[in-house]
Amino acid sequence: MILSRFLKPKWQRNDPATRKNALQTLDSAAPTLLEMARQDPDSSVRQAALERLTDLNTLQTIGKTDTEAAVRATAQERYRSLLAGKTAGSPSLADRLELLRADLDSELIDYLLQQAVESELRLAALDCIEPEATLAEIAAHNLHADVRLAAAERVNDPTLLEQIARQARNRDKRLYRRTRERLDALAATQASTAQLERLCAEMEQLPWDGESGPHAGRFPKLEHEWRERESAASSELRERYTQARARFLAERQASANRRAQRLELIASLEKLLERLQQEPQPGEELAAALHQAAHDTPLAWSRLGLAQDAESRRLDARFQHLGHEIGERERTRQRDHGRAERLQAVLREAEALLEQPSEVRDIDLKHLRQHWEGLERPESRPLAGELQGRFDGLLDKLRARLQRQIQQRDQEWQTLQDCVQALETALEEGELQQATELNDQAREQIKHNIGLNRAQLTTIEERLQHCAGRIGELRGWRRWGAHQAREQLCATTESLIGLEIDPPDLAQRIQKVREAWKDLDHHEGAAPKALWKRFNEACERAYAPCQAYFEEKNRERRQNFEKKQALCAQLAEFVAATDWEQPDWREADRLHRRSREQWYKLGPVNRSERKALDQHFQQILQRMETHLSAERTREFQRRQALVQQVQALIESPELRPAIETAKRAQAEWHPTVQSSPRQEQALWKEFRAACDAVFARRELEQQAAATERQSNLSRRLALCAEVEALADIDSSQLGEARVRLETAQQEWQSIGLVPKTDQRSLEQRFETALRQFAHHERFLKRTSRRETFHQLHSRSRLCARLEKLLVLAPVDTDLLAQDRQTWETLPPLPTALLALIQGRFDAAVAALTEAPEQAPDLIAQLEQNLERKRVCCIRMEIIAGIESPPEFAQQRMEYQVARLSASLAGSASKTETLHDPRLLQEEWCLTGALPADVEAELDTRFLRALDACWQREDA
Repeated sequence: MILSRFLKPKWQRNDPATRKNALQTLDSAAPTLLEMARQDPDSSVRQAALERLTDLNTLQTIGKTDTEAAVRATAQERYRSLLAGKTAGSPSLADRLELLRADLDSELIDYLLQQAVESELRLAALDCIEPEATLAEIAAHNLHADVRLAAAERVNDPTLLEQIARQARNRDKRLYRRTRERLDALAATQASTAQLERLCAEMEQLPWDGESGPHAGRFPKLEHEWRERESAASSELRERYTQARARFLAERQASANRRAQRLELIASLEKLLERLQQEPQPGEELAAALHQAAHDTPLAWSRLGLAQDAESRRLDARFQHLGHEIGERERTRQRDHGRAERLQAVLREAEALLEQPSEVRDIDLKHLRQHWEGLERPESRPLAGELQGRFDGLLDKLRARLQRQIQQRDQEWQTLQDCVQALETALEEGELQQATELNDQAREQIKHNIGLNRAQLTTIEERLQHCAGRIGELRGWRRWGAHQAREQLCATTESLIGLEIDPPDLAQRIQKVREAWKDLDHHEGAAPKALWKRFNEACERAYAPCQAYFEEKNRERRQNFEKKQALCAQLAEFVAATDWEQPDWREADRLHRRSREQWYKLGPVNRSERKALDQHFQQILQRMETHLSAERTREFQRRQALVQQVQALIESPELRPAIETAKRAQAEWHPTVQSSPRQEQALWKEFRAACDAVFARRELEQQAAATERQSNLSRRLALCAEVEALADIDSSQLGEARVRLETAQQEWQSIGLVPKTDQRSLEQRFETALRQFAHHERFLKRTSRRETFHQLHSRSRLCARLEKLLVLAPVDTDLLAQDRQTWETLPPLPTALLALIQGRFDAAVAALTEAPEQAPDLIAQLEQNLERKRVCCIRMEIIAGIESPPEFAQQRMEYQVARLSASLAGSASKTETLHDPRLLQEEWCLTGALPADVEAELDTRFLRALDACWQREDA
């Protein structure tokens, strides 16, 4: 504790200079530094602490609250410098932007506009300035182009923009150009606003003066001009124009409504006038329409107001003309009505005369015609013509009746004479029955004949009296003949007793005999009782066998009656029990048809019961038919729709959906309730024809598809044969074959489908051909690489022989010339390899002949290459997978470790390049080494490893 005062930190020492020095060791965010900046008694120490602080909030507080002006100034300067980003350790831009938004001091903003490092900070400071004059000053004098341009963008006063443009004309071309653009845009905006104001004012003052008025065409022009400039209009101008436009449209609509009402009233009058022309005789409806046209229609027209345009005035004139025309027509119609009534009275008199049962006389027709001629005709020609036609027709009918009366009178007299003549003839021939009938007929004609005169009637009566006496004589003889006829009928009936014939025939014969007996009774009177009894007993005895037969038939009819009653009961029960909202339509239709067939298969019933039973059966069927007919109609319409649907598919471009739709239509065809057989057959025939047409298209398409598949098969077979032929090419044709193979593959992909039976085998054949070509291509490339290596190796050994001569002296010139000649005769190499190996050969020849001074350097380089060739040999042995000689095992291990390290370090690609067999072979042949004997041993090792590598490739 005694030494504690000597162990105080330096920043707590009493000496201000010591504390200032200690500040340099403190971190800028250390609490001790903050404390010293706030509370150190020495102002110079506080200033030094402030110069190291980076806390903007602390600097801002001290800059406002410290007691000494110098400290406050230092704090404020440090705060502005950090905020502007000029000092190392300044806070992030986001933090500084946040502080700027919280501290809108004008001096700070001016400082940042000039001193801020980041453009974002300068522009954020500029956003804090609102007065346009200040912005114009900044645009003119700020040091930063981005600030000047941003400030100018916020100036909208044309005067200030002109001032900025003048000051920036020769200083800042970009600012000047942008300012001029702003001025031009403002001028254009002002001009556009003036145009918009003009359009609004014109629209507000535009009145509606009808479709033919001068202002009707101005509205679309205003609309067009407004639409072209509307995007530049303010909301106030848009609202103003919208209100003015709505006012104009409302006036136009109101005028249109009034015009429509006027046209409607005119149309009603025109229709009424047309009816007046077509209907000479007015009815109640026409009378009501006339009353409305005379009272209600003018009132409705007046409520529409006065005509204010040419169109309205034209309609008003038309309305007045129609009203006057209708009034004239009505007055004429009333006059015609009175005249027609008087003429119709004459027509009724003529009709009554025509219908009277008594004779029509000439005097009646004369009086009728005089009465008609004395009456006035209607002014309406159709009405007058109609009435005249009716009168002429009635008059013709009366004249015809008068003529018929004369003809009938003559005909009746002739008929009566013919009848009396026939009567006299029949009496002379002894035909009593015919004479009696003719006598009665003549008496009846006389009774109803009113056209004979007295002389004619007297003559006829005398002749009839003479005939009556003759008829009395013939009747006496007739009675004796009738008795003989009855005797014959009794004998005939008795002969029928026990006769072996069919009961119906026997009953028919008995019936004829009875009818003959009745006929005798009718004409000759009743027969004696004993004779009648004999006849009746014979009839009953003869009819006895028929009685049993007809009783059996009666029982059968009774049974049929009961069966038909049961069938009716079954049908009635079905009708009552069926829910006709959700019935089984097929069962109901089947029962309906089967019942009708069964009804007719059942035998007859008694005649007295048949009518009622048939009516009952038909009533039940009718109730069923009431329900079935609606369903039958729906089903018929549904299937007609199916027919139309399938017919529409015949020309459909989408065949597959058409086929599916046709199949669904076939599945949906079966009706719940069948129509008549003729309708069913016709509809089915039409449906079947449509389906056959659709399926025929499918067959055609399938045939076309099959043809196309066969064509595709032929093309693919040709491609397979072509690709298979590529497997027999030599190396000189490999490039062309590769191009043709790619073309064949593309063509293979472009060829469409083939028959499914051949698709799999064809794909396998093509893939096999591709694999064969790939195998052959690899073989050719491998053979080409090996031939190239052998040629390169031959030149390499020639170079090695020349390099061996470098360490021997003197050089045998003949041997050198021979080697040169041998070099020229070796097979050619690819250009790149030939250039490299040529360089090795030329270097050795030059060192041996032209530049012997280069020999030592070349020998040294070749001796250095020996280690490189050892490594190449080890690399080839590794690639071939064979063991290196024992003396090189350690070197091989070190190489493999180094290779593994390089791979782990991320040099895998480079390592793979080092172990490329082709590059390694080229490197081996292009690299010479000394001593020659060691190099020859390495070459033997290399060739042995290369041979093993090739054997692995072949395997």
